Amino acid sequence: MRTTAARRMAMDNLRICFFFHRFDGGGAEKMTVLLANGLARLGHEVTILIRHDKGPVRRLLEPAVQVLDMALPERGKLRKNAGNLRWLRRVLRPGRFDVLLSVTAEMSQVAALATYGLRPRIPLISVVHSTLSQEVHSFQRIRELLFPVFNRRYDRVIAVSDAVREDYTTLCGAPPGQAVTVYNPVIGESFWKQAETPCGHPWLVKGRDFQVIVLAGRFCAAKNHALMLEALRLLEGHGDFRLVLLGDGELRGELEAQAKQAGLEGKIDFAGFVPNPAAYFRETDIVALSSRFEGLPTVLIEALAVGAKVVSTDCPSGPREILKGGTFGVLVQPGDPQALADGVLRALRWEPDREALQRRALDFTDARAAEGYLRVIREALAQCAGREPYA
Repeated sequence: MRTTAARRMAMDNLRICFFFHRFDGGGAEKMTVLLANGLARLGHEVTILIRHDKGPVRRLLEPAVQVLDMALPERGKLRKNAGNLRWLRRVLRPGRFDVLLSVTAEMSQVAALATYGLRPRIPLISVVHSTLSQEVHSFQRIRELLFPVFNRRYDRVIAVSDAVREDYTTLCGAPPGQAVTVYNPVIGESFWKQAETPCGHPWLVKGRDFQVIVLAGRFCAAKNHALMLEALRLLEGHGDFRLVLLGDGELRGELEAQAKQAGLEGKIDFAGFVPNPAAYFRETDIVALSSRFEGLPTVLIEALAVGAKVVSTDCPSGPREILKGGTFGVLVQPGDPQALADGVLRALRWEPDREALQRRALDFTDARAAEGYLRVIREALAQCAGREPYA
């Protein structure tokens, strides 16, 4: 008798399941939703298992994608993950799904534990969206030591950039061929519709006599918005600059206090989460990224797609890869506010080939991403049908 994986390999439509935490406004969540939509449009049965069925990117999900909400109460991390495990093992009953894709390292570890011992075995693919070596702090040392152990449970690992793949391979000791790069589905039909919609921001009007910088991203330590605020202060002697911050997060209060202390209140607009950042990128003078580390920053790709000028920290990983070493934007030293301020001035003087910027963005389309994911999924199914996971 053929295994479930072997049986499904002979069929065109697959039962694909994604597992992640919630529909936050971050890049990983948005990219997962767009990918799920794209795979469903190709005729595959797509399900999202999620701990909280709420968040700003939930509205982007198309009706063809099923959502299974864990609806577990908030509690300590250990008890929370124990609840995840019990729920997942009930949901992942034999034959229900052909493949499970877990998004983020934590969710992948939970999925590895939940699927242990299930028969027939469901292929497990871990999707890595960030530079894991940069995320590991002292209190996470045990987790770091366990990465190679959990890695043996993954049939494949999809990294969102070459640099993320190399970092993961080094950190986890992944064997050759296990970790592969598939770029995110950033550019698609829905993107162009959003980009062409006027953003309506009062600063982003034609004929303005000041320069506008737009920075989009969750207010967290990794994004380092404080660096951009300090760079804005250093730009005061070089003209009238305004900064629009798109997003929200736990550090918003600290950033508002920093802006007030630096006397920048009238120069900064905390615009909150917006569903169409590309519309802002299309109308601004500069799109900036101030991060300490990334994976494959969506905002840079969206900015290139609308022909915007970009200045970014040369952080691990993603900006250098997207911008081709500075060919398609300005790269500056991470953590250096003067370098970021100087980069803004260089970008303003730069006259790029905007069609070349847009062509580069087309390397990150939803069609290419879906093709790449399906290739990796079928490889994992073939492997699962013939032998055990990587040892």
